[in-house]
Amino acid sequence: MDACICKFKNDALFAFSMTYDEGTVDCLANALPIHEKYNIPGHVDVVSGQLGKKRNCFLSSLNGYIHMSADELKFLINKGWGVGNHSFSHYCYPASPGLNMFREIVWSKYRLEDDLDWPVRIFTICNDMYNYSDTIELVKQHYMGCVSVEDAPNREGFDFYKIGNCMMASGGFKERPGWAPELRLENLSADFIKDSWLLLTSHLIMWDVPQSHKCVTPEYLTRYFEKLYEISGGDFWAVKPDDAIDYEYIRRNMSVCNVEYEHNKVKFDIKGNWPVGIMNSTVTVKLYGVKVNPEKATVKQTFSLTQGGYTGHKEVESIKVKDNDTLITMQVAPGKRVEIIW
Repeated sequence: MDACICKFKNDALFAFSMTYDEGTVDCLANALPIHEKYNIPGHVDVVSGQLGKKRNCFLSSLNGYIHMSADELKFLINKGWGVGNHSFSHYCYPASPGLNMFREIVWSKYRLEDDLDWPVRIFTICNDMYNYSDTIELVKQHYMGCVSVEDAPNREGFDFYKIGNCMMASGGFKERPGWAPELRLENLSADFIKDSWLLLTSHLIMWDVPQSHKCVTPEYLTRYFEKLYEISGGDFWAVKPDDAIDYEYIRRNMSVCNVEYEHNKVKFDIKGNWPVGIMNSTVTVKLYGVKVNPEKATVKQTFSLTQGGYTGHKEVESIKVKDNDTLITMQVAPGKRVEIIW
């Protein structure tokens, strides 16, 4: 018998994340109710030097709109959303007057964490990829991941520091080599995005958007979410980017080993290395060819490693049977020994 950590939580067909650059107040008013209706967590990438202010960024086409305050961002975090850093001033490298890259990437991260009382682990490139190559080494020193401006969806082995991204725009995004036309609403199919993590970004969300090639209406966002459910039959993982990154770090660094199966009993070990910076250690383990009775199952967990604080990782979220296999969604850690009896 064999086992593995599934590619996505609950062995879903694909993973999906929706993000909003800039973090303006219209997202709070217009996007949040739709996300809650469809049970899809969101994420905002904020200009950390302008929280609660009228936008005034160098050469920005969205100046004049209002950024969310720290308290409003905390409200979204409590709703299950994520927050990433989109730089201190939405810089243009190297043209922005008085540009200080330490302030843009490093100092702004820790200031934002202080404002939110929450870890900020994702940096999102602002403007375009000309801001990437000269700054990415600094990003790698302080963040778990960096979101790019192209190359979605993310498939097996994607680069944590060049995470693929694509625009969601109610007027249809502009043609771009790194944005697949298969990701437009009218072309979306399960065949194209299966086994991948699809990360989409928009900007303002308003009924009358000023730039339909980079912003989205509530009606269009609703139709896109409905299409995701339609093409997948509901079998997709709606996830904020922080949790998707944690899951993939664990999947690349830990494995299920020493699987032993007896009548109404299965045992296995979790081995590997603990990735530094992980916040969410919950993954789905698949046991091939085993049908556990979820109503009768009891789970016993021990640790071969007695140091490192692993004893806190014991939670089992769910046990399900899918086809002829069993899916166990649970917290994992190196040195964990799991025994399931039913």
